[in-house]
Amino acid sequence: MDIPQNLHLGESPTDFWVWVNPSSWHVRHQIAFTGCFISAGSIDRGESNLPFIPNPKFKGDVSPFSIGVTHHYTAEYNFEINREQYFIEYPSRLNAIYLLRSEAEAMEYKERHMGHVGGRVLKKVHSVGAYAYSEHDSSWVDFLRVNHSCDDQTIHAVTQAYWRGINVSDCSLSSMGKPWTKSPIIEVLYLGCINFYDRTLPVEGAA
Repeated sequence: MDIPQNLHLGESPTDFWVWVNPSSWHVRHQIAFTGCFISAGSIDRGESNLPFIPNPKFKGDVSPFSIGVTHHYTAEYNFEINREQYFIEYPSRLNAIYLLRSEAEAMEYKERHMGHVGGRVLKKVHSVGAYAYSEHDSSWVDFLRVNHSCDDQTIHAVTQAYWRGINVSDCSLSSMGKPWTKSPIIEVLYLGCINFYDRTLPVEGAA
């Protein structure tokens, strides 16, 4: 079987960039003591990795609070269902390490997702040993996380485009009756081990 252009399998050392949370004890331990991150899943990939499945008795009545809590997971659920059905050879978003290909893309990602990475530290890393990773436009994730409703046909088209490595900027999208687009920021879904070039972190509690 031919390997898709946005799926990479190999062992050759490759550089990436990652935003890490210095306030997390787990992150501090991994960087300072082991100097590496290891993905939650093996490089062999496989079947569904969903931790939660829909309630078959659900009647569709939820409070605004519940929608806020579950909205992002709903997007991840849709991506994983599509991967399981059509792209099982790709890493799952639910157990991969999220990396970026360059410092420039990492900074652009920060500008667009300040709420997520505003307090994080950018680190350069390199792959160690065998790996599997795929490349995707993170703007598709942004689109499914917008507070709008999408029909099943749109969800299918969006998740298909994400896994195929198509960029949002090459498609026509609308949200609440208005055109919607973003420049591509390519995220890497990485399975394997990465080592940190620099293992220092800000001192805890420092301003």
